[in-house]
Amino acid sequence: MLEIENLNLTLGNKHVLQNVNLSIPINGEIIGIMGPNGAGKSSLIKSLIGEFKSTGKAQLNGDPIQNDLKSITYIPQKAHIDLDFPINVEHVVMSGAYKDIGWFKWVNSETKKRLNQLMDTLELKDLRHRQISELSGGQLQRVLVARALMTDSILYLLDEPFVGIDFHSEQIIMSQLRILKESGKLLLIVHHDLSKTDEYFDRVILLNRNIRYFGDSTTAMKPEHLNNTFISAPSQHETA
Repeated sequence: MLEIENLNLTLGNKHVLQNVNLSIPINGEIIGIMGPNGAGKSSLIKSLIGEFKSTGKAQLNGDPIQNDLKSITYIPQKAHIDLDFPINVEHVVMSGAYKDIGWFKWVNSETKKRLNQLMDTLELKDLRHRQISELSGGQLQRVLVARALMTDSILYLLDEPFVGIDFHSEQIIMSQLRILKESGKLLLIVHHDLSKTDEYFDRVILLNRNIRYFGDSTTAMKPEHLNNTFISAPSQHETA
């Protein structure tokens, strides 16, 4: 269970997140986080992993999230990746296993098998020796997803994974995310394309500093909920 209680975040003089409350079971679900620019969508994810210092309570299966970060995988926006760092595709993907096996440890056959499976599934085999600075947006995003899947987590947090990538890469990535869902994982995905809501998400969090709606993805797209999120001032949490 992911439980968030009275989470508040202030950055500078701006109250970015206001009294966010959520309770989400971990039983195989893909949930979209949607709202206008500046609504606090990415900030919510960064607050959960401790990148931003928020107040309130955030727990994963009854323990503070900060005590169980190994159970969480975070995939940042690819725009935040240092493309000047001299590293190739294979090494980036392999780095995803280090939180399990440790740095500078011998890579066992099981880890190598997982690496090769992901490189194949995400269509990266022909790119394995290419520097990340040479990749297209879609290729780089597939690399980041492959790195994330090198370790087994129960909660996956993805920040705008489909921005600036080609349709083929988007479909490859989405197929992998659905496999995670089928294995019982919880995925929270910051997303902006309202047209993909029904296709991609089981439920949707509509956020604009606070929770405007949390529930069924089809119901989330009703005009009253969208207007309350994208037009109205902060309101009380509404669920369905």
